[in-house]
Amino acid sequence: MPDVRVTVKGLRWWRRGHPWIYRDDLVKAPREGAGDIVRVLGPAGEFLGQYFYNPGSKIALRLVCTEERPVDRTWWMTRLQAAIAYRARVVQESTAYRVLSSEADGFPGLIVDRYGDVLVLQCTALGMAQQLPIIVDLLKELLQPMAIVARHDMAVRALEGLPQETALLHGERPGPVEIREGEARFLVDVWTGQKTGWYLDQRENRLAAARYARGRVLDAFAYQGGFTCHVARQAEQVIALDSSVAALAALTENATRNGLTNVTTLQANAFDALKEMDRREERFDLIILDPPAFAKSRQDLAGARRGYKDLNLRALKMLTPGGHLITCSCSYNLDEATFLEILREAAADARRTARVVEVRTQAQDHPILLALPESHYLKCVVLEVVE
Repeated sequence: MPDVRVTVKGLRWWRRGHPWIYRDDLVKAPREGAGDIVRVLGPAGEFLGQYFYNPGSKIALRLVCTEERPVDRTWWMTRLQAAIAYRARVVQESTAYRVLSSEADGFPGLIVDRYGDVLVLQCTALGMAQQLPIIVDLLKELLQPMAIVARHDMAVRALEGLPQETALLHGERPGPVEIREGEARFLVDVWTGQKTGWYLDQRENRLAAARYARGRVLDAFAYQGGFTCHVARQAEQVIALDSSVAALAALTENATRNGLTNVTTLQANAFDALKEMDRREERFDLIILDPPAFAKSRQDLAGARRGYKDLNLRALKMLTPGGHLITCSCSYNLDEATFLEILREAAADARRTARVVEVRTQAQDHPILLALPESHYLKCVVLEVVE
């Protein structure tokens, strides 16, 4: 096993507990060994841990373990068993959830999602990609899925020198999979759906949203109806807004699957639609905003702030007294404090008095690693308009 030595700056990064070390923080980056597990040493030669190594990536080192021991099938088996046991404790009322959440479960660059009897994985680290035969074998042994699908269709894989592809790793190619989430049922396409097929990180927030549903509801960026089908059980009317015709068709099918007859779809750009609704002085008892990430990099922050403020300002203006706004941001680069400040500014400009009812985050099966801020990305704030 080769050794890789880090600089003093790299050692400081390691002392913070962060599981990554960047290429610029290496004393010398060996050209060979891409994808291998290497011993990482501090400036004085002290052992820091075993890491996946990729000299071609900006993130050159990803922590595997802090011990000098074999990283073999038994090692991965123990970690996978621990991850499965954790989900057994925190996942309730759902047949779809995240089994492995990358570094937060000790599997650098690998996520595995479960949809009933189908597993879908995504790998974004070269070192973990070389371990996939072992991992897939363990998943088959411990979870006994009917199929395992690799959704390696993310552009970010290019940063690790990995190709983009979608492949069947085990079993027969599955069609759409029906999942259960609380009382709701949804049909998930694991081959073409967003992420691995569904926004699993919002599951607990969707279940919580039903508590605030009454009267007239607007679900903006509704996608295939995750929030819609939960709140429609309590509301009189739900308008599901999305720019995608295909997403709204899937939403309509999911609403029918759940026996919902009070859902109306609206195909439009959310910014334009909210502006027009505000002009017509439409009013809602609950508005849900779950837009895509506006700040995919720090360079996007200024524009993201404007976008989030505009959406939330118009939503706050359209709420009835006592109405609720459930507003989300999945932009890691825009932190929770900044998001709350944007909401404060939006409420002030809308001349509405709003109080914070809840500040939520991603579902518990998407763990937040304290030493890895990047693992805390989803913000979900529930506001109540007092007057």
